[in-house]
Amino acid sequence: MFHFNQASKISTWRKLALVYALRARKRPYVLHVHGGRFDVFLEGLNPVARRVVSDMFKRAGGIIVLGEYWRDYIGESLDVPQEKFYVVPNAVPGPDEIPDDREEPVVLFSGQLTRRKGVIELLQAWAMIPENLRSRLVLAGDLHDPDGEISKLLESTPAIETTGWIGPEQISERLAEASVLVLPSYGENLPMSLLDGMAWGLAPVVTNVGAVGEVIEDGKSGWIVPTGDAETLARVLESLLLDPERRLALGRAARRRWEEEYQIDKYRQRLDQVYADVLSKQQ
Repeated sequence: MFHFNQASKISTWRKLALVYALRARKRPYVLHVHGGRFDVFLEGLNPVARRVVSDMFKRAGGIIVLGEYWRDYIGESLDVPQEKFYVVPNAVPGPDEIPDDREEPVVLFSGQLTRRKGVIELLQAWAMIPENLRSRLVLAGDLHDPDGEISKLLESTPAIETTGWIGPEQISERLAEASVLVLPSYGENLPMSLLDGMAWGLAPVVTNVGAVGEVIEDGKSGWIVPTGDAETLARVLESLLLDPERRLALGRAARRRWEEEYQIDKYRQRLDQVYADVLSKQQ
């Protein structure tokens, strides 16, 4: 059994060459679809390339996706039978216990600072929050800003801290001090940063992209805001900064969701079940 982590563009074409070699030897393989722009990649394929990719998926022993959104989208887009798919969400480790509501309500964004991640709207929203409520926004990630718009906003937006790229230990330190995780992205698969925030008991504020809406129960374990809407994002962040009890309740509910569905301890068992099922179908 061969397991391929599958993303878009060059990742797909590299895996395709390996798949042809396996098929010549009649060896089964599983495709594990990652990457938040796989739908954009498929939409951009010409008819010939789409048929090639469709054949690659149809001949797989199984296709692991991170949420029902991706199962439905890929199945319809590439005409792949639903029985080929296995929904296995990402999983992350987390602390045994989470801190109580932190003294300062730090808002954390973790990821590359790009337009696609919604960083422009985030900075615009942060500037809209009244000065007496605005605490500190931490942007943990490297900057990718080809047109310079994000850099201009970084210079003019108050009460922000940028860390650049940081490793797992430093990310854990930032998660431990934060109260709110914000990810106003335009496109995701199932972001690890969201699951990390849930594991640490942060209140998530996110957009409904990819499988995110399957993870966050709007108003219960986080807030879902419209993509590209800085004003709504500002109102939601302001409401959480004003209400520590609500902030804490959402964070605890998010932590419970992580404990039930997204703990790393349960992940290996789910993969083993997929492999066993795929192999049983090959006999």
